[in-house]
Amino acid sequence: MLVIAGRLALDPVWGRQHNRHLVFLPTVMLAAWFGGFGPGLLSVALSTVALGCFWTESTPGAHVNSDLVLFFFVSVAICEIVQSLHLARARADDAKRAHERVMEVVVHDLRNPLTAIKATSEALQNTADLEASFQRRLNIIDRAASRMESLIGDLVDAAQVERGELAMTIQQEDAQSIVEEAIDLQTPLARERGVSLKSKRPGGTILVSCDRHRLLQVLGNLIGNALRFTPEEGHITVGIEARDGVVRFAVDDSGSGIKPEDLPHVFEQYWKGDSKGTGLGLYIARSIVRAHGGEIAVRSEPGRGASFFFTVPRSP
Repeated sequence: MLVIAGRLALDPVWGRQHNRHLVFLPTVMLAAWFGGFGPGLLSVALSTVALGCFWTESTPGAHVNSDLVLFFFVSVAICEIVQSLHLARARADDAKRAHERVMEVVVHDLRNPLTAIKATSEALQNTADLEASFQRRLNIIDRAASRMESLIGDLVDAAQVERGELAMTIQQEDAQSIVEEAIDLQTPLARERGVSLKSKRPGGTILVSCDRHRLLQVLGNLIGNALRFTPEEGHITVGIEARDGVVRFAVDDSGSGIKPEDLPHVFEQYWKGDSKGTGLGLYIARSIVRAHGGEIAVRSEPGRGASFFFTVPRSP
């Protein structure tokens, strides 16, 4: 009724015929969006009656105004479209909640047996006089369990990113010590694959404001990817550089490189290209860097290695 009264008040300004339909179409859309299909149809009926009574020229006989009929059917179609959008959103929300419930069950039910497997493996490895063949098999079990734990962690982090709930604790940290710890964690795998893994030491101490665990996660992912694509006798270098207000971390390798057509997609969720894995590692890395207020990017040419680099705020 307020819309009808408002449009009548504008007759001296707009005229009786100018924009008479366009005033009521948004009213129908808002009624359908916020009230639902029933209130939307009620708005259609009231708007059609108002247009017929106040803004349609009377004609002799039983002639039906074509503009009024068109307005009615267009308005009903708008109500149906809005209703379809509401149903689609409700289904999407239900599917998301079901996905989250499944994730919670999977993570809980997998972590418990994995913890038992790792604990048993570690206990057996500490057994005296263990044969070398059994030691190797236990190492395989331990690495497989650790890999499964990492995959579960990626799934949990990806779910937190989607909900905007990625947990972080920002503190002042020594950037070089983070690099050295990340390298120490990956050195056994690098040595096993015959790849040189080193760091570039900057002059002086560089402090950053960051979540240490999360930055180790980012560097671990980047170094792990570099190890996957760097051949034996290749080299990987991790370095840091202080710039205006930020610290730039870089992981450079001498591996096979990335195809030009793949570069725009490497940070997309579930994108794997030609590699194995979940396709979540670089997506999570980008989310962590952005949560710090930084950016991450890559430069690469096929056959000439790749350089992944990211920035985080420098601590004063």
